[in-house]
Amino acid sequence: MYRKITIVLMIILIAATSSCGLRRDAPPGEAPNPRNQTELQREDMLAKSDQEAVEENINGYNIEDDLRITQTTQDDDRISCIDQEQRAEILNNIGSKPMNTVLEEYDSTLPEAIIDTLQYHQYNISYDYLLITAEDGAKIRENPKPDTNFVAHIETLEKMSLLQRVEGEELEGSNIWYRVAFENGNEVKEGYLHSTEGTPRNFRFDRMQDAINELRQQVAEGELHFISNYKNENGAPPQEGDAAVDEYGYRVYHSAPAYNEANTESEYRYIPDGMLVRILEETEDFYRVNALTFGEDYYIPKQYIDTNVTLSQLNHVIVVDRDQQNQASFEVGEDGLNLVSYTLSTTGTPGNFSFETTLGSYKAIVKRDRFQYLESGTQNIAGYAPFAIRFTGGAYIHGVPVAYEEEDGQQVDPGLIEYLHTIGTFPRSNMCVRNFTSHAEFLYNWIDIENGAVIVIE
Repeated sequence: MYRKITIVLMIILIAATSSCGLRRDAPPGEAPNPRNQTELQREDMLAKSDQEAVEENINGYNIEDDLRITQTTQDDDRISCIDQEQRAEILNNIGSKPMNTVLEEYDSTLPEAIIDTLQYHQYNISYDYLLITAEDGAKIRENPKPDTNFVAHIETLEKMSLLQRVEGEELEGSNIWYRVAFENGNEVKEGYLHSTEGTPRNFRFDRMQDAINELRQQVAEGELHFISNYKNENGAPPQEGDAAVDEYGYRVYHSAPAYNEANTESEYRYIPDGMLVRILEETEDFYRVNALTFGEDYYIPKQYIDTNVTLSQLNHVIVVDRDQQNQASFEVGEDGLNLVSYTLSTTGTPGNFSFETTLGSYKAIVKRDRFQYLESGTQNIAGYAPFAIRFTGGAYIHGVPVAYEEEDGQQVDPGLIEYLHTIGTFPRSNMCVRNFTSHAEFLYNWIDIENGAVIVIE
């Protein structure tokens, strides 16, 4: 019963969007509480809570739904994605079958300037993979035809290694199939899934490399600064109307006003806390800056930039791909980039009730072994997130959220949670970037916070 309910909820979520980055309404039964006057008043309390590390509710949807989905999709016979090395071996020996035409072979590799120096190996995942979106899971077939034998059954929202896109026999109006590989126990197998049963994803290392190289060039040209207005600590920016975001999707809260001219009567937009800028010149009240993400110059009131804190050397970078719902981390070397981890992640869900993870280049600001978050619409602590790296406003890269349990009228910590089945599927958090807890811990211990950055790409 629980499994059916949670799967239906997830498919409603999937059907509501054709792209991870699009704005959409919340599915019935899962809608986060809308921002209301109580929430706005609560921001004053949050602004005073930095030492206690208390944030807004970081979950775009009820975390209990994610836990329920995880519980109902796990079993002893679970099949999983294979790693990149296993996949490459299969591709080297793969051949066509007489009943299909190969349209595309998925053979993504690292760009030449990226060196594989992986330090995190907790989960197998290929550079190219298929996210299963079929409501009741999918049956992997021996051949790309509806009436062939089944090789295995795969749960919805699981990820399979992608090998080929092929033409096969028509099913539900389409003759497109995906050839996939997977591991069941210690045995590696392969088979076919129809195109209606999943959506291709991949790690776009070329785009990640381009984003890092652009930032590295900016740092080479001189030190960078960043906007500093966490919890409006340096003053609430001006606001027209009651919208929580501007036309570009950037929040009013945690942001600085970026004026077109050196006066507060001119037009402005918002630049969020943590976003990197270059100071070009200063007037009595403003810094004229170039906002790297926007490629435009603006005037920022001086209280929103701490000139004593800079990014003058780039050693570590985490790149989050909110379109593909995955991420990778890199050490920046003189001749290229060292890939130290790549894994799945879950970003903020855009809409009227919560906030997306905004695009751009950000300073890695601070790391915390945990921070607490509030229950929506109240000032009650609901739980905490472990191994957190803050990069903009109240948004962190962190491990699986832990909701406190109640025992004899007291809140009890049930302990860390490693895994959620929904990580790497579709946006489900509120601004934050959700990781498997072991990966969040790895990043927490690895990152050079003084010389580190976080880049969010689309």
